[in-house]
Amino acid sequence: MKETPLVAFVFVQTQLHAAKTAENLAQIPEVEELHRVAGEDCYVVRVRVANTGELDRVVREIERIRSVHSTRTTLVLKTFKDKSELHRQRSSASSAV
Repeated sequence: MKETPLVAFVFVQTQLHAAKTAENLAQIPEVEELHRVAGEDCYVVRVRVANTGELDRVVREIERIRSVHSTRTTLVLKTFKDKSELHRQRSSASSAV
């Protein structure tokens, strides 16, 4: 299985605490992780996409959610540890047996 090369974290601020915000974010196929956080941001979203054009499309999709006030995106340059990747590899290996 070929890995999609670009991983980014999108920090999302909402105007209101809308119950459907998390549900709407979770429905975006490129979203791998979704966390409600305390602090300046309301959500941290991990996305995996093929290229920056796809990232732009996903961020625009997030920004179209009615309750989203603003977003800030950080690109991952290099990953040193990713337990979810190890889990995916183990799942693939066990299903191949």
